Amino acid sequence: KKATSNERHGVTTPSLAKPTTFSRREALVTGAASVVATASSIAGITSSPAYAADSIPIEGPPERQALLKAIASKASDDAVGDLIAQLEPLDPSKGNGAAASELAGTWELIYSVNAEAFSPLLNLPKPIRPTSLQLLGDDAAREVGDGRVAQVLNFPILPLSFLLSSGAVPVQDKLTTLEIFPPFRFELVWGDASLRTAGRFAQGLPKGGVRTKVVESGSDADFRALNARDQEAQAAGRNMYKQRYLEVTGLPGDLRISEIVAGDPAILGCVFIHRRL
Repeated sequence: KKATSNERHGVTTPSLAKPTTFSRREALVTGAASVVATASSIAGITSSPAYAADSIPIEGPPERQALLKAIASKASDDAVGDLIAQLEPLDPSKGNGAAASELAGTWELIYSVNAEAFSPLLNLPKPIRPTSLQLLGDDAAREVGDGRVAQVLNFPILPLSFLLSSGAVPVQDKLTTLEIFPPFRFELVWGDASLRTAGRFAQGLPKGGVRTKVVESGSDADFRALNARDQEAQAAGRNMYKQRYLEVTGLPGDLRISEIVAGDPAILGCVFIHRRL
């Protein structure tokens, strides 16, 4: 089925959609969502879509400008998908996005399609909605170890971050694509303000705060089972993360468009647009 306008709110974190049983990790995440949702209800705040593109300059080739305008104006997923397809042939990485050195860095999620399964926390009202960052290359290595990718949710009110990491390596015969593999690790980080700063290590900012490891899973099947995936999903192959478009200036503002093209059926086809911080 095609994504609806309510399916734009994703990040690569495990699904919390309608589990029949809850893991320890899911209970913590669901509890956090419940607390902030209750706070918003008390404050009289209403929910709104999770866009992060309102302040992005509209510049570059016409195809790029059209895509950013569509995101800023909250166009339909179908319209955005058509514009992505028009921009993709102009990919500056020329189909080598997964292996390009310019993939490294800290990236902010500004738009996603069909990714609701990843994190209901991004459906929260804007004043309490976490920002979603993805760390690759050196930024990820210094945070979670070499050869890994990290997903970070930073909450705006509490000094709390959710940190999910996994292994990632370019597929040798498909240099557009990263293979995602275990171990999968989920941590809670409290009081580390510099985790919200792009390139913090280059600025001499050390890791801080208090970290609590909630889950470490050594296989795709086990990790999916923790997220209430069915047997079919648990038996599926590894997630493959295609880089459809990557700008390679290495400067803040670069765009990157990616998609889950194989693996867990619950997230297959999820599309993400990030900007470099």
